[in-house]
Amino acid sequence: MTIARRTACLGLAAAAAWSAGPARAQGKPLRLVVPYGPGGAPDILARLFAQELAGAYGTVVVENKAGAGGTLGADQVAKSAADSGVLLVTTAATHVINPSLYPNFPYDPVRDFTPVALVASTPLMLVTAASGPFRSLADVLAAARARPDAVSYASAGNGTMQHISGALMESLARVQATHVPYKGSGQVMPDLIAGRVGIMFNSVAAVATLVRGGQLRALAVTTRERLPAWPEVPTMAEAGLPGFEANAWYAVFGPPGLAPAEVQKAQRELQRVLEQPAVKERYATLGLEPLRGGPAELAELVRRDGQKWSGFLRERGIRSTD
Repeated sequence: MTIARRTACLGLAAAAAWSAGPARAQGKPLRLVVPYGPGGAPDILARLFAQELAGAYGTVVVENKAGAGGTLGADQVAKSAADSGVLLVTTAATHVINPSLYPNFPYDPVRDFTPVALVASTPLMLVTAASGPFRSLADVLAAARARPDAVSYASAGNGTMQHISGALMESLARVQATHVPYKGSGQVMPDLIAGRVGIMFNSVAAVATLVRGGQLRALAVTTRERLPAWPEVPTMAEAGLPGFEANAWYAVFGPPGLAPAEVQKAQRELQRVLEQPAVKERYATLGLEPLRGGPAELAELVRRDGQKWSGFLRERGIRSTD
């Protein structure tokens, strides 16, 4: 979680390639590669950016290249020429999770990309069936302690942030639960609502409607502080697991050797987009927090999170089954 698979249920259907606005410049279009299928948060962000960037770049095209948890699309950009007019709109998975998850990884997340900008983050929410037995994180942990594997937690696939969040819960609470991987967040929901699987960590955007509609119950959020939009939902730390924090972030990378002038232009234009009232409103609707970090901040985040999660994945023995 990877992360785009767990946000697939955001539900915006779109074509695999899309042109935003009339061309205002000659030459090749700017291509925004999304390493996941249509409908997830990276795809939604890319199409939002494409529409807003058309004035600065002319024709902007979104290309979905899904596969191997985002690795195929990211690898395409990693092997692109510096002047190919391509940028990658992606999640933390392609740069800090997948390198430790997949054997024979095809690219170096630092050497083979040019960091451009951080653009968004999203917290996760621990949810369960509203009709189910768990009314708090304490209930979940008590059940797990009473009988190993009594609690099952769903994810959109092995190694996604949903899976890793569940494994982090197990590790910090020193309990054992059963991981149930699905092939996408959308497939989880009927089973989760019906109580056929016990709990799930998922993006706030993916579960907000179901929680507000009374089909799911929110038990906790994975942020350090409570979310302003959900003041009644405690953090995982408040609910009984100090030190628990797991958030997803979204960023834009260029191919290796991208010219500094192009990096500066892309960062400047993306920051301009994030200031647009309509974009702010769309972010709020999706449960996304805007981030405005530049190349240096993004590079440091990749380094820091890469160290954090690679060690945890090794410790837990989490590997991809794809």
